[in-house]
Amino acid sequence: MKDKITLGIPLYNAADLIERTILSVLNQTYPDIEYLFIDDKGDSMDIVRRVVENHPRSGAVRIIDQKYNQGIAAARNAILDHATGKYLFTMDCDDVITPDCIEILYSRMLEHPVDFVAASFVRCDLEGNEYPGCQYVDTLIEGERHPVAQYRYGYGKQLFVATWNKLYRLDFLKKYNIRCQVGHFNEDPWFTYQVIINACSCRLLPDCTLRYTYNPQSVSGVAALKGYSEKIARQYVEIQQLKSGYIGLLSGEKFYRNLLVDIMKMSIYHAYRISVSPQLSFAVKKELQKALLVADYVSPVGYNSGKLTVKYVLFYAFFALPMSFKRGMINFSGTLRVKERIRKWIHFKA
Repeated sequence: MKDKITLGIPLYNAADLIERTILSVLNQTYPDIEYLFIDDKGDSMDIVRRVVENHPRSGAVRIIDQKYNQGIAAARNAILDHATGKYLFTMDCDDVITPDCIEILYSRMLEHPVDFVAASFVRCDLEGNEYPGCQYVDTLIEGERHPVAQYRYGYGKQLFVATWNKLYRLDFLKKYNIRCQVGHFNEDPWFTYQVIINACSCRLLPDCTLRYTYNPQSVSGVAALKGYSEKIARQYVEIQQLKSGYIGLLSGEKFYRNLLVDIMKMSIYHAYRISVSPQLSFAVKKELQKALLVADYVSPVGYNSGKLTVKYVLFYAFFALPMSFKRGMINFSGTLRVKERIRKWIHFKA
């Protein structure tokens, strides 16, 4: 007998795309799937109910009523709270998975049990044109002391930040109380950070099992086109603060300085995005940049915390500068519009 897998989707709007999404999950070749559709009070539930009612798998679907719009982070947490499967897969309501997506991830999980399995994906626009997404090579990561964090931060390898297109052991997520930060629109970075820090094993797959839809009306799409809103900017500040507080007990690990490099790097990136956003006032920009550019973390513990790399020394030296000088440098770079270079450098890693 195969294990039950929970497949959860937060549902909010996307009325013109949601039917194909729902059909792609209901038409999976894997037989034992519990479907959790979280009704977050958007405009597409009539479509969802119609598709479900006319599908042979309607009996496997549970629609969870959020009563009022609580946001995607609360919806993802509702999936965690209601899931009864041994494993969990989640995705967005405007993306599409291949018919054998769950079958592939589950079979790889059985070959070598791990805390989670992550597959590759492609990006596509609303016209259906495909673009490169994330392409892994088949990689098994395991060990005794934070091997996934060592892989991602110690060795600087790619592990895509999104919560979706991964098959998680549900007991792993519950053991470490891994959840989304309620109220965040950008719920992926903090959730995935907790996963990477705590996982003792994972497997990365070359199989492309999901088509990620770039939607210019989504939160990330609007932020890319119009710049950070105050709410989005404050959420990124909070994520950086959550990360800094979360890793204090790892200060003696050999990849710790690399964790700090990642935090400092992303703090500079968000400070830059804040500086160039036309939606933010000067006072708000100053407040949020000051919050990002404070070195608020546990200091490394000698050589045990990792090598003194050139990158770490440079970032450490920058953060030791007077606040006015740090802000001045970032704001000046904003006037030079170096956004695209920074985006290529960061490459949206977790």
